[in-house]
Parts: sequence; structure tokens; C-alpha cells
Amino acid sequence: MNRETTHTPPIRLWLLFIILLLHGCSSKGTPTGVHFPVTSGSHRLLPAAEQSILLWGAPDVTHVAVEWLRSHHYTHVVVADENRVREAKDAPPGSDRKAALTLGENMHAEFVLLLDRETNKEGTLIEPHCGARFFVEVTLRGLSVNNGETVLQARAHYPQCVELSGRIARSLTCQTFATAWGFRPSGQLDLPSHLMCTAGQTAPMANRPAGEIPNERRALPGDTP
Repeated sequence: MNRETTHTPPIRLWLLFIILLLHGCSSKGTPTGVHFPVTSGSHRLLPAAEQSILLWGAPDVTHVAVEWLRSHHYTHVVVADENRVREAKDAPPGSDRKAALTLGENMHAEFVLLLDRETNKEGTLIEPHCGARFFVEVTLRGLSVNNGETVLQARAHYPQCVELSGRIARSLTCQTFATAWGFRPSGQLDLPSHLMCTAGQTAPMANRPAGEIPNERRALPGDTP
């Protein structure tokens, strides 16, 4: 009896240790705390306020982009038709760039902004697998219609898996534009996304006169392709 009494406590402690270890491993997939988006990007040329811009992308990111551009004193913003964007995305790689430049030229736009939201089940810095959530990244490319060259580019993503929502799309879109325009540096910084939606909007650049900003118009299927 004494021998059994002596060995029982260590066994129970060992079982308790295993249970706690397994619980700790299972909880690693759900990070805690606030994780700010990671961004990268730069520009060598930015549109002036009076220059016309064609926005090419899905509605969940383009409507945020329109708000951002209008609040930053851009007066001529045209949004490409959603069906046209979808058709080009399903075509061979590079078709969206060509189609956007062609439409931009025929719409007399001077800049084309290609905006995309990509989702994946893998690829985050913190979590190897996302389960029911996603790795979400917003990318931006700015093209000069005059020569087709890329004049600005940026991207933003969360380091952890997130849910697909309008809030996530808005946050990443604002972070992407703020990085491309130079209102924030690349990297992971403690910069709330709502501040990136308004950064720089109160003081337009010298070559961007402020004025009444009209509603944007959309490029419809009947417009010149």
C-alpha cells in the first residue's frame, strides 16, 4: 500500500503536464493581441489632382479607393465596369493590365490604378494554416497611360489569418494607398488603419488645387472598350 501511495502522485503530475502541453499546442493557432498590417510600396510619380484616373478592381476595394482618392483632392475618378474586370481576371495573366490600359486610353484617362484583393488559406507570418479564416492581401499598381509604365505600387496584408469582411478590405486598402503615396513607410508599424484612410487629406500637394469634388462616374459596358 505504501509503495502505491508513493508512486501515484508523480503519475498524476505527469498526466497533468501532458494535458497542459496539448492544450498549449492547440491554442498556438489562435494568436492574441493587436496585429497591425504589414505594407510595402513606393512611387516615382503620382497623379496630380486635375488628372483623370481609371480605377480597375473589384467593388469591395474600389469603393474604398474612390473615397480615399476623393478625400485627397482627386477630381476625376472613373471606375471600370465590374463585368469587364471579372472577364479580364479570368483571362491569361497580363490580360487585366492590357485591358485596363486600353480602356484608360479610350476613356482619356492619364493614370490607371489596378487594385486587387487576394485571399489564400496559407501564407501568414503567424499562423501556418488559416482554417475557416484567410490570408488577405490588397495590392495596388499605378500605370501611366501615356507609356504603360508602372509608376507606383504597394501591398498590405495582416500577419495573421483574418475573416473576409468589409472592415478588413477597407483597412488594407487604406494602408495600401497610404504606403504608395508615401504617407507611411513600408513595414509593420503601430499605425491604425482608420488613420491611414485620412492621412494627408487635409493638405493637398502644391500642384493639387483644392475644390469641389464631383461624384465619380463608372465606365459602363457600352463605353468604348
